[in-house]
Order: sequence, then C-alpha cells, then structure tokens
Amino acid sequence: MAALRVAVVGAGAAGLCASRFLAAQPDVFHHDVFEMASNVGGLWVYTDQTTKDSYGHDVHTSMYEHLCTNFPKEVMGFPDFPFSDKLPSFISHRDVRAYLEDYAKAFDLVKYVKFNTIVQSVMPSKDNAKTPWRVCVKQLATNKEEVLTYDAVVVCNGHYSKPIIPSIPGANTFHGKILHSHYYRTPDGFRDQTVVCLGAGPSGTDIALELAPYVKRVILSSNDEPFPCAMPSNLEQLAGIESIENGTIAFKDGEKRMADVVMLCTGYEYVYPFLAPECGIEVKHRMRVTPIYKHLLHIKHPSLVFLGLPQQVPPLVVVHYQVQYALSVLQGSVTLPSEIEMLADEESNFRRQLVLGRKPHNAHKLGLKLMQEYVQSLTSLADLKPLPEVIFSLYETNGRIRRQKLATFKNYNYKIVSDKQFEVIEPSC
Repeated sequence: MAALRVAVVGAGAAGLCASRFLAAQPDVFHHDVFEMASNVGGLWVYTDQTTKDSYGHDVHTSMYEHLCTNFPKEVMGFPDFPFSDKLPSFISHRDVRAYLEDYAKAFDLVKYVKFNTIVQSVMPSKDNAKTPWRVCVKQLATNKEEVLTYDAVVVCNGHYSKPIIPSIPGANTFHGKILHSHYYRTPDGFRDQTVVCLGAGPSGTDIALELAPYVKRVILSSNDEPFPCAMPSNLEQLAGIESIENGTIAFKDGEKRMADVVMLCTGYEYVYPFLAPECGIEVKHRMRVTPIYKHLLHIKHPSLVFLGLPQQVPPLVVVHYQVQYALSVLQGSVTLPSEIEMLADEESNFRRQLVLGRKPHNAHKLGLKLMQEYVQSLTSLADLKPLPEVIFSLYETNGRIRRQKLATFKNYNYKIVSDKQFEVIEPSC
C-alpha cells in the first residue's frame, strides 16, 4: 500500500507535533509542513511588529514582550518531552520558543518544513469521505504558486491571530485610543494614563497587572465575578462596559470612569481563510467550528484534521494526544462511528456546554473535568499511554491559586515527584 501524503498547515507547536508523529511512520505517511514565517514556533515567536509583516501579511502572533506563561511548565509541555528542570515553573515566551526549537531538533523536523510558504487554498477533489485534497501554496519570496495533491490535511494555523472586536455603543465618540490586546507589546506607550482592560481572561489580567506600575489607573472590566484577592492599589475591578460617551466609560454595574485607553482583551476568532467553501466547514458564533468530531476531525471528510481547537486546556498536552488519535484514524487502526453517530455526538457535546451555562461560542471550551474526559477518550480509543493523573491535579491547583492570588501566582514553583503527586514551592516573600 502506498504511503499516505499529508499536508500540515503551520509549524507552530501543533504542526511540529503532527510532523513528529507523521515522520515516525515513514512507511505509512509522507508529509510536508507549510509555514508562512521563516522559523518554527508559530504564536511563540515574538516580534515588535503589530500590523503587517515584511511580505504585507497580517502579523500572526499576539505575543507581548514580557509575557510569562499562565500554566506552569510542568503541565505545559508535550508529555514525553519535558521542559528543562533549570527553568522556573512560569516561563517566558522566549523559553517556550526555545523549547519548540529543541523539540524540532530532537525529532529532526525542520527538513519537512517549507518556510516562507503560505497555503492559499485547500479544496476537496471529490465529494466523498476519502477524497484527496488539492492544496495551493505560494512561496512568498518568489510568488511562485504550486498546486499539490494530498490524502489528508492537518490544520494547525492557530486561533490567536484575528481579534474579536465587540460592538460597544458610543465607541465612535471616544476621545482616546481603542485597541485590541493583539497589538499590545509593552507598557511604554501608556505611562500616566487611565487604561480600561475589557476582559478578565489570561491576556486581560496579565496586561492589567503589567500596566499597573506604569499607568495612573488601570480598570479590569469583566462580566465575570471579581477576583477575591489583593490587587495593586491603582487597579480597580468593575463590570463589563455598557457604553462610551466621549471620554467617559459607563460600566454595567452603574459606575462611570474617565479613561484614555480601552484595551480590548476580548479573544480571537477561529479563521481558516484558505479553506474553500467546498470543504464544508463553518465557523459559527466566531469560535464554533463545525461539523467536527471530538474537536478534531471533519465529520464529512475525516481526512481534514483540526488540531488545537479546545480551550482552557494545556494546548501542547492535548495536541499530543489529538495527533496520535487522528493518525490512527487515517491509517485505519481506529474505526470511526458512522456519520450520523458522529453528528449526534457533536450535537450532544454542544448541548452539554449549553446546559453548563456556557454560550454557543464556547463550544470548544473544556476546563478540568471535560479535559479529563476528552484526553481519556482519545487515549482509550487509540490505545495510548494515559496522561498521568498528576497533570490534571496540578492543572486544578494552579487554577485555584491563580483565582486566589492573581497578582502573585506566577511566583509559585512546582515539582512533580510521581505520576500522582507534586510539590508546591511557595514564594519566599
């Protein structure tokens, strides 16, 4: 039987993981990785540029200069490729980039990557589940285009590049500056100003705390419950933004404040501009990719694979298992349910999210309990080594400490001592 030809879109963490396991079975798979940048690492490659790159394309990364991870490295890495013990638990984006470069080197992956090459379109050749795929790519340096045929396509383009811009009544009257956190790099341009950070997810909280020493006041605005912990004296927690009138921000709790800057820390859309309409993929509510089985496989065309859709998970851990399950499906060692059964499973999972009180755009949001079920499902179906229990328990502990001590939780360190136990090393001050 001839080897299956596989195209991988993107050489970030997910693309490298896909390449690693594809390369491990050279008699089964032949693959190419297409990367629009000149290096591996994807999101984790920092640049001062915020709008266009040297080829005129939108800057992909949302990384800011002083970003430090929100997960400890002990739960962040690929399960069989740990970070260096010499690093603290919470590490810089430079450390993560170096780690991914080490991963690529350890498994000799760079030779599979076509750098400075953008995927322009992906289209099924036929309307059936085993269709080959026509992939049009362009070399950015020469503008040379090429159409290639593959048996499968693995999509690893990430979902932190197209900002969600909420509609705020009166935003057009604002006298100050409104920008998305995608364009934030350093606090330097915000000194002595009043900044409203809309959104209290990882980016909103990180940026608000980073700005606090430099600005006159920072307001963390969110529809979620306030953090019940000590904050910098010039950081105020208020409800979400109701409206804007000139320089005044009205919040949903009735408070009003003057501000110079509104920073939209409001997340990102899932976008696949290279997928032709014939692929039959929809993105509903800006963040729900459908029809997708197990947050991973196109139900009507299972040879189109999407890595990294789940949110509120350690992404490298989840991708590690997604890749192995997906490749088991492609090579035939795992048999999928019928299309009707997969569609029913997707709908059941979506309804479960709604029952949990989540909004439709949270279709791929997991968190601890759903992540445990998800990873255990993938490992069971593909007969993979289970993820050690300690990873889940450390994930839970970090989330709890973050909630209780948002301003200082990254000063903690952790040490895994067994598959079930870890040590917490509290900060000395």
